[in-house]
Amino acid sequence: MSMIYLIRHGQASFGHDNYDRLSPLGVRQSRILAQHLLSVGFIPDAVYAGTMSRQRGTAQEVISAYGAQGHAIPCLETLAGFDEYDTTAIVTAMFPAMAADDPTLNDELQRMYSSKASFKRVFETAMLRWVTGRFDTDGIEPWEGLKARVARDMQEIMDRHGAGRTIAVFTSGGAIAASLANVLGIAGEAAMRLNWQIVNTSMTRYMYNKERITLAGFNAISHLELAGDPALITYR
Repeated sequence: MSMIYLIRHGQASFGHDNYDRLSPLGVRQSRILAQHLLSVGFIPDAVYAGTMSRQRGTAQEVISAYGAQGHAIPCLETLAGFDEYDTTAIVTAMFPAMAADDPTLNDELQRMYSSKASFKRVFETAMLRWVTGRFDTDGIEPWEGLKARVARDMQEIMDRHGAGRTIAVFTSGGAIAASLANVLGIAGEAAMRLNWQIVNTSMTRYMYNKERITLAGFNAISHLELAGDPALITYR
């Protein structure tokens, strides 16, 4: 039996001009993850990430920690299917109809990247509309498109590596949610609500063979809990 671990990136830089990079806390989370993986003897046969900086940065922190302790693991490879959806593009596309239904959202939009509460309200409303497929917009990746590319690249990994392998994939919450929708057959809204529970650097694990792929663990964060600092548990 083989395993694919989908590992969410460390905390990104919420509220900064460039969101797509690890925050100092995200770096710390990634290093704690690395030490945990080393302590339990986790040696991956391949390491993948999406193309985004926060995904690759998390992977590189882990790879560097392994190297510092003399453990050679495979070089990082990238697969764009594990990239996150484009939050800004989706919110921009969904927002006019959202504001028509609820004009108070106009005030929230102005504070979206300075207030976590405003971000949450606008973001969650937009995402729940997006996953229905009823509001698909030209030029905006649909939810079904995200699901398809995640399924494609997971299948590529399974085909490439075969049986008896352990694969680490550093990705984002949306891609992990899409994988859950594909494997479990759950609706978009349920998958998106699970997405909002996925903690930075958490691990979601799948077992696979030639016949099937099965969820074996979701949103594992023992490495953060054992560190004893509640501030390590973040969702953005």
